[in-house]
Order: sequence, then structure tokens, then C-alpha cells
Amino acid sequence: MTVRTSLSAGRPPRVAVIATTPRNREYGRRAFRLMGCTVLIFVSVDEFLEIGDRAQELAMVNLEHVPSNGQKDANTPSIGERVREAVGDAVPIVHSVSMHSSGVIPGFRNNDMLLPNSLYFAQLCRTLRAFLQKNGLPVNERQLEWDEYRFCVDSGLIFVRDKPVVVKQDEFDLALELFFNIDSRVSRSWLRSMVPSLQTLRKRATAPTADAALTQIGELLHLKPGYGWELAMDPGLSCRLSHSRQVESI
Repeated sequence: MTVRTSLSAGRPPRVAVIATTPRNREYGRRAFRLMGCTVLIFVSVDEFLEIGDRAQELAMVNLEHVPSNGQKDANTPSIGERVREAVGDAVPIVHSVSMHSSGVIPGFRNNDMLLPNSLYFAQLCRTLRAFLQKNGLPVNERQLEWDEYRFCVDSGLIFVRDKPVVVKQDEFDLALELFFNIDSRVSRSWLRSMVPSLQTLRKRATAPTADAALTQIGELLHLKPGYGWELAMDPGLSCRLSHSRQVESI
């Protein structure tokens, strides 16, 4: 991937992403890095709290709230309260919540933000960019580029050799997943966890399978040797996007 950015003076904002689910962890990491931030990843609040007083040096925290299956002890601080105590009142927190969440968010302050954890990647980037700017943090936005493929989070378009390709939001995310994992085998279970729409495809009688969705992406984006790429699929199991030596001239 080619990353282009014009960095301003001073070090980039340091942001902590605390998330137990792979999708929220990866999307948070990718989105904040795209905005030019230094990202620290934690899989639990306990792991985050191990950094001690350094938590108060953070510019922002992205905290995933996972619904509890059991009865919470009233005397046990919530994850929101624990994180808030660690970072202090001045550090803004992005509270990533389920669409079905309700009630008061513990540790929430006026400079915080509630964010549905079901946002598509381009939506997430636009929302986080606005929140960073609202809090006076520098945004040194980068571009998502792989050779002659460019993903634009503002328009939701994918440019192939500077020609825009109109895709759906879940297709944008599915294509990104292939490019973020170039030369690696990506399992169907991983794709389903990262692109939730793939989980519901087979529930509709006329819906395409995940393999058909991948084939569609391959056709839309010309992921073929003539464009410098090969999309290999093991039906129902995994896929891999890799470079090809055969490239057509423009």
C-alpha cells in the first residue's frame, strides 16, 4: 500500500482502541491510522489499565461496549467508568455501542461521542475525522492506495486507474479486506466477521453466496492478471488476492 500524507509539526495524536471483537479492533486501528494518528490496540480494559499514568497522555480513546450476558454487580465499576477514571475527564472517548444498546453510558462526558459499531468503514472514517477536528486534534489524512487502486472514503468510490467504480458500502468493505490482506489466505469466517452483510446472504432465497459476492467484486474491480492482480478462491473456504506479473499497458 502507498501512503501519502503531509504531516504537521508535532507528534501525531495518540489514540487507544479498546475492543474485544476483531471487526471493531481492526476498523478502529485502520481508521485512526488513516487520519494520521498513532494507534495503541488493547483487547480488554484490564490490558489497557496496565499502561498506568500514560493513559492520561492519550489524545482520545475508542472504547467498545459489549452487552453483558449476566447480572452486573452494582458495586463493580463498568468498563466506561474504569476507562474514564484512568484517562481523566478531559480526554474524549468514542463509545462504540451496539445498535440495540439503551440507557446511560457510564463514564460519558459532554466531549464524548456515541458511535454505532455497525458503521461501514467509509462512514466510520468520516465520523472519526469530524470528531478529531471537533476536539482540535490534527488530521493528517492519508490515502488508501495499492498500485493503481484507490479507495476514497469521502465518496465511497473505488478508483481503478483513475476511473471511478461505483460499489455498495459492503462491497467497498469486502474489497478493502482483500487489499489489506494481500498475499494472505482469508477465511470465509474472517470475511463474515469483518463484513456483517455476508452473514445474512444465505437467509434470503435469492441472495448470492459469499463466493458470488467475491466473484462480483473481482469483476467490478478487474482483479485479473491484465490489471496486475489474481483473485484465487477455494470455494466455501478461503480466498487470496495477490500480484500478477502480467499487466496490460494503460
